[in-house]
Amino acid sequence: MSGLVFQWSGLLALLLLVVPLGYLLAYARGRRAVLIAAMGGGLSTHRRLRDYLRLAAFTLLLLALARPGYAPQKHAVSRTGRDVVFALDVSQSMLAEDVAPSRLEVAKQAVRDALQTFSHERVGLVVYAGSATILCPLTYDYDFVRYMLEQTHTRSVDFGGTTVQSAVEKVVDQVFVAERAGVQDLVLLTDGGDHGSQMSRVAELLAEQGVDLLLVGVGDPDAGATIPLVDSKGVRTLLRSKDAIVYTQLEDASLRDLAAQSPDAVYVPVGVRAFDLGQIYANYVDGREVSVFEGHEGVVVYQEAALFCVIPALLLLLLSECWGTHRRALGRASVLAAVLCGMPDAEGVGSQPQTQFAEALTLYRAGSFAEAEAVFSELELSSDASTLAAAELAAVQLNRGLCLVELSKAESGTSASLALSYAQQAQSAFLAAKRYAPQLARSGMRLESTAVWVASLQGQIEEDAEAKDALQATMEQLLERLQALLDAQQRLRQQVADSDVDRRRPRRRRNAPPPAPIVAPADASTNAPLYVAQQAALKPDAESIYAEMQQLDVQMRPPAVEGLPPIESLLAEPLKLMAKVPVTM
Repeated sequence: MSGLVFQWSGLLALLLLVVPLGYLLAYARGRRAVLIAAMGGGLSTHRRLRDYLRLAAFTLLLLALARPGYAPQKHAVSRTGRDVVFALDVSQSMLAEDVAPSRLEVAKQAVRDALQTFSHERVGLVVYAGSATILCPLTYDYDFVRYMLEQTHTRSVDFGGTTVQSAVEKVVDQVFVAERAGVQDLVLLTDGGDHGSQMSRVAELLAEQGVDLLLVGVGDPDAGATIPLVDSKGVRTLLRSKDAIVYTQLEDASLRDLAAQSPDAVYVPVGVRAFDLGQIYANYVDGREVSVFEGHEGVVVYQEAALFCVIPALLLLLLSECWGTHRRALGRASVLAAVLCGMPDAEGVGSQPQTQFAEALTLYRAGSFAEAEAVFSELELSSDASTLAAAELAAVQLNRGLCLVELSKAESGTSASLALSYAQQAQSAFLAAKRYAPQLARSGMRLESTAVWVASLQGQIEEDAEAKDALQATMEQLLERLQALLDAQQRLRQQVADSDVDRRRPRRRRNAPPPAPIVAPADASTNAPLYVAQQAALKPDAESIYAEMQQLDVQMRPPAVEGLPPIESLLAEPLKLMAKVPVTM
């Protein structure tokens, strides 16, 4: 089976278009001959040959569309591996931040790390708290598992609490099958704190179905940590029970008890340190049984031959356009043809990773952290274990994280939210560096310092939110005082107008006697001091409002930018108008 094969043979039907196209070219050539003869000219001898060349090029391009292939190789469809279900504890205690950014996020990142090392394992995902939910059945589609992992949060289950038994029962009854006993692993990521599970029953279920158990304990087993909650408005509070703040820690006693009761269970208390779940799982299954699936027909892969049709087609098109024309044009076509024939393979073109790394380091040392981070990110996306060693991949991630930390610090003075985003990306980069090179101490040190920085930024965001709320409340109170002052002033003006006489003079007719003089009201001498006193009583309120507006103006004024004129706050114009009020009272 070494001949030429068209992989998309259905497109060969397009070759039927060659016949009508040839007819149209012949018809156009005949009409052109008639017109030239009518005008007294001669007929070019090259027109027919040029049309043939175009038809040949069109045919070759259609053949290229059908994907010609040669040198087929048959690859058997076989998969060797185990069935792995990740059971993720999504109870509220997993929101504790004794590991950054939280126990739940660290557990999710651990699953991502494990997926990076898998190739032939079938993977499923289950989340549990007071009840259990299957987010993903066993599948080879790791991208779908990652997608469902992104959707995981503490609201993924119906009931709160923590019951390992519900997760094990769900996995044993609805995910694993008895025919696969011995090659099924349940990887449980939790902080312990089980409420109501019967560990002996859990061990019996695992033994009956031939399921191996890997327990991973996340959290500080010694010091308690608070549980932050964020409501729908973004307000952050701490979980309380009967007005007392709830503290949680890794309760590994029950996890050790479960591992002791099940002969095929292993407990790994990772605590608050960085860990690579992929390596932990690899050590766990080392020497264990695997299953083999083989397809019946396999997959045939051909070497692509479309290029051998495209290049001659382009050459024929160039030749058809230049045939019979000036020699200079034919020379230019020959140069283009030589370029086409001498084009290098696109896969061999590209910058070396070492060059990109050196360029990024130069940018970092020059203080161009954004540009350096962009180069490191590009290097991360374009490199893998086949192009860089594990230590080099770790160095890329570590230096990218350093760039993100510097960007976070630069933004902390203007936008704490953006700074927090950079810091959290830096955490992910340091975790990736630790995954590639667990012995790299700098990654662990940077993770700890970045966790402190993230906590300070989160505190700053909370303080900014509280300050914003206080400023909003002050603005509302100020508006109420302004409205009260305006209402009082309008009432005083109306009172003065009602107590006065009508001072409007009617239009005087010609030769009419002069109008009588306007006489002040009889109580004018009594009311005037009262009105003056009422007006004077409003003046302190106006001055107080003006002073408060000045303070708000200072708070709301954007920070000065070097080289630019000062930016006024939203109160700048109202403040100018308010400054005239006490003076005119």
